[in-house]
Amino acid sequence: MSKSAAIKVQGWCPTVWAPMQAQDGWIVRVRPHCASISAQQWTVLAELSLSCAHPEIEMTRLGNVQLRGVSQAQLPLVHSRLVEAQLVPADADADQAPAVHCTPFYQRADLTHALALLLSQAVITQLSPNALKSQGVQALPSKFGLAVDDAQRRMRGIAADISVWVTADERYGLALGEQSGWYAFDGASEVVAAALAVALWFAKERTAIAPMPTPTFTRLRQLLPLRALNLPCLQRAEFKAGCMVAGAAALPGRLKQAGRVIGVPMGRISAAALLEAVKAMSPQTEVRVTPWRSLFCEDEAIAAQFSSPAHWITEASDSRLRVSACAGAPQCTQALLAARELALMLAPHVPTQAHVHVSGCAKCCALSPEATAVLIATEAPAGDSGQALLNLSWPNLPRQPFSQISTQALRQEPSHISTLIHDLHIRNPR
Repeated sequence: MSKSAAIKVQGWCPTVWAPMQAQDGWIVRVRPHCASISAQQWTVLAELSLSCAHPEIEMTRLGNVQLRGVSQAQLPLVHSRLVEAQLVPADADADQAPAVHCTPFYQRADLTHALALLLSQAVITQLSPNALKSQGVQALPSKFGLAVDDAQRRMRGIAADISVWVTADERYGLALGEQSGWYAFDGASEVVAAALAVALWFAKERTAIAPMPTPTFTRLRQLLPLRALNLPCLQRAEFKAGCMVAGAAALPGRLKQAGRVIGVPMGRISAAALLEAVKAMSPQTEVRVTPWRSLFCEDEAIAAQFSSPAHWITEASDSRLRVSACAGAPQCTQALLAARELALMLAPHVPTQAHVHVSGCAKCCALSPEATAVLIATEAPAGDSGQALLNLSWPNLPRQPFSQISTQALRQEPSHISTLIHDLHIRNPR
């Protein structure tokens, strides 16, 4: 059977207590609490990356970080050190509660931070697998997640099932899935209670429609068109109609309000470069993670430690921001090519207003919301050179290729990508 015929989509997300096995070893994912990781914790991650995994720490598009390539023998050590560093909960039930992704743009003890702390604790105590089991309800799917956003709604583009935030007038908002309208509440406890009620409703209704072990519905947006959400907490809230516009990514550079965003090429942090950057910081110095595979430093002096152009992106004009890719070969057994290497080769030739995502197979993993074009690897016809072919497609129509080029031809003349993108955009069907 060919690779393309045997494509397998994983229906769950790894954690430290439930790692995922890949072609190159185990994937161990850390979900930072309130998007915050201290210099001391970054040191632990970097040391584990260098000694027990691949020498790069991967960042995800939900603001998580993960070690890849961990061997079976090293799993217990990695697990114990991450727990000891307080990067993950000390028990599996808390670790497998739904993820709460938090904006990095808050001040400690402000309303956004307080909301994130309140929601995170409530999710563990009321939505963890054991908490739901005590109510006779199946655990929520690992892809189900909540987000705490800021008043600018920068995180609207991430895949959250339930989003809450502090509004500009210091009220509290709640949005469901990809719906454009939202609910306004007067207090943090009210909006958190409503978020929990919606999550519990989803946990019950998804299994009522499709009884386990067939997890047909893993995201709230799949169920909302099929079931009326008549919860008293939402009926009491003030509903506000609105146009859902995807939040703009925070690009590398200094932010207007304060702080600096530091980009990471292809979302992969060199563990050695990270150790060099944090060694002069005090142990409790925060370097936060963003859902755009970058870092956020509140202090300019801290941001100055991330200055090596080979390892960090400090300007929004850097061409490496115009490409993204899946893990690719050899890390992924289903990939037909080294997607990240090809993406970096193409980067200098991608037009300024474009963004190319390279996928090693038809799954289009880690597809960037900024992508304006997708290159998808497919097997060459029998008797060909064996080089994978690349289908160029629109991001919203990945299965409808506009044109095709061989990997070899594009490697020999990477500048040809600009012509391909130009032709694609002229025929844009949207």
